[in-house]
Amino acid sequence: MKLIDYMKINKVGLTNNIIIFIITNCIVYTSSTINKAFKDIVYMDILILLIEFITFTYGFIKEKNKYSNILKFNEGLANKTNDFHLNIVSNILEKQSLEYLKKEESLKNNINDFEDYITKWVHDIKMNISIVDLLLEDLEEDESQKIISEMKQMEFSVNQVLYVTRANNYNLDVKSEQVAVGDEIRKAIKMNAIFFINKNIEIILEAEGFNIISDRKWIHYIFSQIINNSSKYTNENGQLHILSKEDSKAYYLHIKDNGIGIPKEDINRIFNKGFTGKNGRTRTKSTGIGLYYAKKMCNNLNIDLKVESREGEYTEFILSFYKLADYYNVTPMSH
Repeated sequence: MKLIDYMKINKVGLTNNIIIFIITNCIVYTSSTINKAFKDIVYMDILILLIEFITFTYGFIKEKNKYSNILKFNEGLANKTNDFHLNIVSNILEKQSLEYLKKEESLKNNINDFEDYITKWVHDIKMNISIVDLLLEDLEEDESQKIISEMKQMEFSVNQVLYVTRANNYNLDVKSEQVAVGDEIRKAIKMNAIFFINKNIEIILEAEGFNIISDRKWIHYIFSQIINNSSKYTNENGQLHILSKEDSKAYYLHIKDNGIGIPKEDINRIFNKGFTGKNGRTRTKSTGIGLYYAKKMCNNLNIDLKVESREGEYTEFILSFYKLADYYNVTPMSH
């Protein structure tokens, strides 16, 4: 408690004492019966003021100590209350954190177990496909060609399952290495060659060799998805043109077919998960998954993937590999 606060609280008593002091002095000075020795009156005033000062000081100190004890008690109580609340909140958060960690660990294990199962299943199926391919060699060419084509499509779909499983793996890490884009394009064409041969589609490859820092298996997956998509929507005797360009900012890979094109109302949605569009529903058994994951992996690898198309004329996919993108710009899979 401050002195001014104590004076405000006791202002009535102080005012009363001052009035009594003034009245007493007035009576002494005006009374004719009292011997008005100046020294005696001054002595009396000093004595009265001294007693008043001692009484005032004692009262102030007593009140100050009382309020200080009350404040200390309140502060201590508040601190204890705050500590109690903090301990409760801390215990709740710690408990929730442990529960979430357990759930997260369980989720990781389930996802990884599922990936292990799918990986084994894919390898088993691919083994069966390889055996069927060998058996088909003994059949007449005309009879086996359609079966081979279907088997290759099955193999492509099986590989797609494997890649999709990896893309959703909880612990997926992207491996950065030097990738020759021309080599991966040729591998993707070879993987889809049977589909182009069956439809007599001409492939014009004018992609000059350039290297990028990226993940080889995902670059191959992206190219394969786009090229396979072109094989589905290009008519017989059509053409697929692959060329590369370069400027100061990036390398560009253009994959253009003269197929049926994409309707204007669908073009902004072809990278959406599960979107098949009008062409996917009428011409092929499209799942709407391949291009979705191709775009997803492009985003994770800092590759820009765009599409341009005119219905009935062409579809062109454009991949931009920016020269500033290096090892540190390759990001891990987002969940």
